[in-house]
Amino acid sequence: MQQKFSFSLFFSRLIRYFQKLDRIGIIWYIIVIFSIVMLSVTFSFTVFQHEYYTQKAAAQQKRVVKNAISRGTIKSSEASLAGVIGVSTNLGTLAIDPTQKGSKDKLLSFLADAVLEEFCTHKSDGECISSISNYTRSKLEDEDGLTKNILKKTIITYLKGRMESPIESVFLKKNVGNEDIEIINSWDNEALFFVVNNLYVNPTKVQNKSDLGYKLTELFGGEQEQWETKFKIRKKQHLEILRKMSIGTRDMVNLALEENDTLVENMIEQKLSKNKGILTKKEVREDIIKNYAFYPFIKIEDNLVRYYPEGNALGQITGFVDNEGLGRYGIEGYFENELQKESPTRTITKDLAGRPLEGYASGGVLSTKNGTNITLTIDRNVQKELTKRLEGYVKRFRANEGSVIVMDPKTGAIIAMANYPDYDPNNFTDVHELEPVIYARYKNPAFDLFGFPLFVIDSKNGTTATNIEGKRVKIREATLEEVENFAIQKYKYKNGYGVGNYKNNIVSSLYEPGSVFKAFTVAIGIDAGEIKADDTYYDKNYVELDYGNGFKQRINNLARSKCGGWHTYQNALSWSCNVGMVNIIEKVGRSLFEDYLRDFGFGVKTNITLDGEVFSQIAPNEKWSRMQFFTMSFGQGISATMVQMAAAYSTLANGGVYMQPYIVESMEYPDGRKIQSIPTPLRRVISEESSKAITAMLVQGVRRGFASAGGVAGYAVAGKTGTSQIPYKGTYENKYFRQDLGHTTTSFGGYAPAYNPKFVMIVRITRPRTEVYAEKTASAMFANMAEYLLKYYKVPQQK
Repeated sequence: MQQKFSFSLFFSRLIRYFQKLDRIGIIWYIIVIFSIVMLSVTFSFTVFQHEYYTQKAAAQQKRVVKNAISRGTIKSSEASLAGVIGVSTNLGTLAIDPTQKGSKDKLLSFLADAVLEEFCTHKSDGECISSISNYTRSKLEDEDGLTKNILKKTIITYLKGRMESPIESVFLKKNVGNEDIEIINSWDNEALFFVVNNLYVNPTKVQNKSDLGYKLTELFGGEQEQWETKFKIRKKQHLEILRKMSIGTRDMVNLALEENDTLVENMIEQKLSKNKGILTKKEVREDIIKNYAFYPFIKIEDNLVRYYPEGNALGQITGFVDNEGLGRYGIEGYFENELQKESPTRTITKDLAGRPLEGYASGGVLSTKNGTNITLTIDRNVQKELTKRLEGYVKRFRANEGSVIVMDPKTGAIIAMANYPDYDPNNFTDVHELEPVIYARYKNPAFDLFGFPLFVIDSKNGTTATNIEGKRVKIREATLEEVENFAIQKYKYKNGYGVGNYKNNIVSSLYEPGSVFKAFTVAIGIDAGEIKADDTYYDKNYVELDYGNGFKQRINNLARSKCGGWHTYQNALSWSCNVGMVNIIEKVGRSLFEDYLRDFGFGVKTNITLDGEVFSQIAPNEKWSRMQFFTMSFGQGISATMVQMAAAYSTLANGGVYMQPYIVESMEYPDGRKIQSIPTPLRRVISEESSKAITAMLVQGVRRGFASAGGVAGYAVAGKTGTSQIPYKGTYENKYFRQDLGHTTTSFGGYAPAYNPKFVMIVRITRPRTEVYAEKTASAMFANMAEYLLKYYKVPQQK
């Protein structure tokens, strides 16, 4: 009979067996059993589960990153040598590990040279000093006394301090809710700060680790010890020196590293040849590196970005590519689908320290197809000069903003367009930065900053969360009473308008052109056969509209002494007589006047290929009030963009034909096709004879009239000034203020040389605070830039 297996019997016999063994025997058995188990596990990993764990290890060594966006390149006009103004590239980040071995003196000297290369090469002294001042967070102003050596010492001192200081930013928690943010702010702990909604700590400012750790544990959970370990003061192992190095700086850095490496290796060989066995090869190498090498500290990290070499000068034309790889504003926004075909990625293989291994960036490029290359009509030389001069004039007039467009009247091509304030598309997020309103600079914020958005901190009623001085706070727009209250701290955008600077005001902003518009009224009167330049009319200096019931309205002339009495229409244009303009359109009539306005391009988009173009519709003339009809004749009660004004002035200048405005010169597609833009005449608006007549009248206005400040010696310039009050809640601001300073828009429209024009230019200055009228603001800007353009195009002076 077969005996059944008994577990209890088996284990009892096994125990009696081990009891008979001595201690050494027991240890021997344990070792054998453990070895069998380990061999089994290893065999399982390497044979049965080999593929699974190989893939898992590889995944831990690899990271999928977005490659340089395969967008097409944006270039300036071929007439200005087709310079690149928007390109996808690898602008490396220069960083260091200060804990490595080497010569820190050599390192600091090299880094200072790299910073100078980045901020001062091909830059004016003023631009260089301003950039170094911002970089080193120091006040540098004396251009004459600041030599290159002094600037280098300033940079070295700053970088040495950063290298020697411990880590001052340690991440604690992301996406902190608004209620928790308020709780943390109530602690008033200077060691804690926010970047957006992410919480960080500065370990050097933690005064009581236990107390802070306890509070964070109570608020977020977790172990108190884990929180407290993040407060430990540590040395920096990574320090970013330059982010998005320019191509020139990157080349300089690579060359310097190569030369330093070669120098060190040569010195090691020379010392070894003379050493005669006194020192080991390792000791020789360590000694040379310690005293001469800086390359061990250096990290060159990939920074695959969209790069705009001209920065602020073209930002509002190009737009930018955001952090998601999408084109925003300008050319980038309008031609998003053409510029970007596919968004490629690549896989980077890393070593155990997390460093990219050269030659292992493989298997990841999903697409190498580039987008369409776009060449613009923009002359890069003119654009840069215009940007620089416009900034100077806006600051000189203490204005809120300024805009200028330059167009070829014969083709409709945009030569240049600039706005100030502007922004740098390479650092497009900087527009969010706020700064305190300092009363030493703005003695009367209600006047000095009128029209700019101003903010106050309001934890209860704030509508926007932002960072101010390292703290996450809620802000809202300040009321007029708060603006006028000196005791309340206010904040403003560093660039004036925040994200509003992304907008290209030349195509995306409407304004009342004012008296610049009178050139069209006179041209319409001439072309309709109603007036000639030397025809006369009687000017009472006002036009009165009687609505009955005792209600009357008047339209007045500004220059009463120049306008009153019997005068020619030439005089009315030269001295900007409102009554003369009303006289003309009464002769022309509503219906015909409306037809001409539409033919000049008002009331519709120009269809220029820039993102964000706006327009203002013109109501049918039957709906116009009599007052609106009259005020339109001198540019009030009608709105336009500057690109509309430039296209309309080009019609006056080129013989009377409306040309399609365009900014794209050509497009080169990935398949090799190239489409060239062709100047496109859309319609004749006025006759050639009428064009000559209005041009002659505008020239006379510059020679003797309000537009005289817009003239250029030795040239015939056609032009007209304009000053318009700024609409506010259905009326005009100056009715509520004792002065007009800061409450007008001044403009100048003109072209030169008048009888064979190379360019049309429209200038607009918003809220000048030094002068009210265009004669001393927009006219000055026009004349200054016109003189440059005439010389640039080598137009000979007239005898």
